[in-house]
Amino acid sequence: MPILIRIDIDSPYGKRNMFLQSLSRVTSDYNLPIIKNNVYLNDLSKMLYYLNDRKVRAYLFFRKITAPTNRILNVIKSGRHICGLHLENSRSFETFKNELDYLENKTSQKIETFSKHGSGKYRYGKYHHVPYEPDKYLEWGIKLGMKIFFGNLEDPFLNYHYYKEQLLFFPSAYWLEPYWRDTKRFTKEWLIDEAKEKDIVLLLHPENVINNKNLFSELDEILSEAESKVIEY
Repeated sequence: MPILIRIDIDSPYGKRNMFLQSLSRVTSDYNLPIIKNNVYLNDLSKMLYYLNDRKVRAYLFFRKITAPTNRILNVIKSGRHICGLHLENSRSFETFKNELDYLENKTSQKIETFSKHGSGKYRYGKYHHVPYEPDKYLEWGIKLGMKIFFGNLEDPFLNYHYYKEQLLFFPSAYWLEPYWRDTKRFTKEWLIDEAKEKDIVLLLHPENVINNKNLFSELDEILSEAESKVIEY
């Protein structure tokens, strides 16, 4: 059974230096338009070209402030990747729908998959609602006719299932970045073996991986050994 690659696009300008980190935060807090077009989503762009070269498809989850430009959308289209919502303001069904409508307008496509920004511990911006409340998101997703919700738990042993026989729910993931993973228990070898038995989500953030030689090498090894897919409807 294959790996499902989940890419959460948190940062408009990446983390290569303090200036870009600060710019990303200010842009997020004040909903500023694109300020540095030549740097905007640059890490994602590099990741997409890499995946396209390998003919590997992925789910891409965008915040409102990291919505793809036409240039990025063309790269996404050429790789046949799936765009999804990275829900940030989860205070209510209305705020959820607002973010979904915004992303559908920006991408000119129906968005049917979503994930949640943050795991319920820290606040990552002015509009970020910290609590992680998957039961609410599942109900909202069904109400809006969505197909898949990718959850944020850190135990990749947890199996996926259909919520109310309508919405496919992956409650957890194998986090490529070691900050959110038990690295002794969940190694890349474990992931490769586990993916032979069941579908399993591999979660990563391009700004953390694309400029880190060790993480990028680990990703490359995983994709060389394990099959990957997206779920077609």
